[in-house]
Amino acid sequence: MRKIAKPLLIIITLSILASMFTLSASASGKKAYGAATVAGPGLNLRSGPDTTQTILKTLNEGDIIVILERTNSEWFYINHQGVIGYVKVEFLRDILVAENFNAQGRVTGDKVNIRAKPDYESEHLGTYNRGTVMTVIGINNGWYKVKHDGKTGYLRSDYMEIVSGQSASSGAGSSNTSPGSAVSHPLPPAPNPNIELGQQIAEYALQFLGYSYVYGGASPSGFDCSGFVSYVYKQFGIQITRTASSQYNNDGVRIAKSDLVAGDLVYFSSNGGASITHVGMYIGDSEFVHASTPSAGVIISRLDSTYYMNVWYGAVRIVSA
Repeated sequence: MRKIAKPLLIIITLSILASMFTLSASASGKKAYGAATVAGPGLNLRSGPDTTQTILKTLNEGDIIVILERTNSEWFYINHQGVIGYVKVEFLRDILVAENFNAQGRVTGDKVNIRAKPDYESEHLGTYNRGTVMTVIGINNGWYKVKHDGKTGYLRSDYMEIVSGQSASSGAGSSNTSPGSAVSHPLPPAPNPNIELGQQIAEYALQFLGYSYVYGGASPSGFDCSGFVSYVYKQFGIQITRTASSQYNNDGVRIAKSDLVAGDLVYFSSNGGASITHVGMYIGDSEFVHASTPSAGVIISRLDSTYYMNVWYGAVRIVSA
């Protein structure tokens, strides 16, 4: 085999070193695409999308996390103040592309530019070095919207880490109150329930435990959450509308959480009360049956768990005496 000339060998070596440096620099951070707030205390940030993976950090209720990617229906790949890992989606609230984010971020690169728009070709507003702390007020497709030195602009999110913050919100007037508090006036007295029929409906629903979750499904071959409860009621000759929000707004009578009996429907919002995102059927003793996720299928959960207490929205009674 012919020997490689020394000058050529030097050039090849330098090229390899340069490419290694480039890869290292580009891997210094991850782009952010949204934000969320931890819904309860003791959320574990893990090294992988599985509960057997190493716990890197335990997050507190109200902590802001930055979403890097949705791994699957159960896990987000996230950044919390520079620690990157995986958390369960079900223990988060206010999940959104943040327009009213409120946090402090620290620049992690040198000579990082702030631009007028989230675009590389946009007007350059200033250059900042590692360690500079700025106020982060939004996230836009991989860029942080920041305020610093009297300027408002955009900085690439993979060159900044969030070091502290308040809750992400979907509007300037939003608060961290429970979604259920959206009902601002006391509900009228609940109609007397049809205890016997409600119990029969709840018991019938329980026979589907373990059945599959299928988005858009409304039969034993696969249910989504609203499809499940509408199918169960249909077997008793009771027609209710197909979507969770329509059921809550158009079917039955709204009741207080304290008035729940078997057969009543319970509703939840995982986006800060902006809309209803889930429904289940109450079965008694603070438990409800529901078509949960593709991996879990139809299961029983508790209303007094930290997650479901935080995302509670309201309840409806379909069958009355």
